[in-house]
Amino acid sequence: MTGNEKTLIAAMSGGVDSSVAAALYLERGFQVIGVTLKMKTCDNSREKTKSCCGLDDNIQARQVCEKLGITHRFISVREDFADKILKYALDEYQAGRTPNPCVLCNHYLKFGPVLERFAEETGASGIITGHYAVINRDIPEKARLFKGTDSEKDQTYFLSALTQKQLNLCHMPLGELSKPEVREIAAKLGLPNAKKQESQDACFGYKGETFALTLCRHFNAQPHKGVFVDENGKIVGKHEGIEFFTIGQRKKLGIALGKPAYVTDIDAKTGRISVSTDPDRLLCDSFSANTMNWLDFEHDSLECEIQTRYRQALQPATVFRQGDKALVKLHKPLGAVTPGQRLAIYKNSQLLGGGWIEKQVS
Repeated sequence: MTGNEKTLIAAMSGGVDSSVAAALYLERGFQVIGVTLKMKTCDNSREKTKSCCGLDDNIQARQVCEKLGITHRFISVREDFADKILKYALDEYQAGRTPNPCVLCNHYLKFGPVLERFAEETGASGIITGHYAVINRDIPEKARLFKGTDSEKDQTYFLSALTQKQLNLCHMPLGELSKPEVREIAAKLGLPNAKKQESQDACFGYKGETFALTLCRHFNAQPHKGVFVDENGKIVGKHEGIEFFTIGQRKKLGIALGKPAYVTDIDAKTGRISVSTDPDRLLCDSFSANTMNWLDFEHDSLECEIQTRYRQALQPATVFRQGDKALVKLHKPLGAVTPGQRLAIYKNSQLLGGGWIEKQVS
């Protein structure tokens, strides 16, 4: 992208993180333009617990921009949000997989073509976000992504679908800060959201409902009902929809087997959910992943570390590059490796790539 190197757009969610990120670049002498993505139509039909369209968030984003003295714009991405994120998530649930919509939301929306076009229209050279991740620019035109200093807040896992082009446009000034330090900066600046409660990872839902149930209601989709079966194929209960379960789930199964039972497999074609009272049946030695984003993985194979879910401790593994797929051989068995979730690959805290977990490999 060609543009004014001193002009950046700031993705403003209304939260303290994105607000402080914008303020830090303003202090560095940049011209900053605040942008808030409107992802869904607000309504008052039900009590919301999480929503990217929340009126309070929108108001606070605008108030922060007024406090900082910068221009603020709303941009609608409702159709893309419904199609690329929500419908994708429902399709994954109905296929017996467990989706990770946050990863796709970052790729398609928060760092996607809509913001790129807006940056070009305004002459901005990049995008500021409040993510807790570190971008290293020592190599020209090859931004490298590293875990944030605050391990509890690190968000590189959710950024594992970003392309090199997208990373080159990114500015993430919070990567070397902790959350308390960010709040302290916000308080010193007198930002109206300095003490705002932490937002949730999910961006779409209603009180008392799971994400999957909300999606079914939103798209008028009928859950795929079926039965629970044990290790021997014996029916041990019924369920209201495969969409409401995930591999490794133990709670809210609604069956009694004398000891805790775990979901070990979901068959979307038959609606059969396999359960076991033996947690070792969840252990996995190797698995495959597809649609790989080989961000900085320049090897046929590499001993490295991986994550298969957010905030999971890094797991030692050897990753084999196989075109747009990966074969992951774990150095020690790992439980509940779940199809549909995200694989993130690291070496020395650097994110090397990511892909969608496909299946266990024997």
